[in-house]
Amino acid sequence: YQASYEVVLRNHKDESVFVLVPHHIGYANWKVVSSSLDYTKKDATTIEFRVPVAADGEAKLTYTLDVWWR
Repeated sequence: YQASYEVVLRNHKDESVFVLVPHHIGYANWKVVSSSLDYTKKDATTIEFRVPVAADGEAKLTYTLDVWWR
């Protein structure tokens, strides 16, 4: 199957921050089809995004996964 995700993060602090956004996929067979940011593959079924969010601002992360099982 293919699934698309959108994550909106808001920062109410007076300084910019990085937010770690993990995604546990649940299957070993997957690939990232598209992503608005780079990601890190943490293990066989988990990816993590490091999202910069400006001071008193908002950031949007979007990505699409292909997942299959055999």
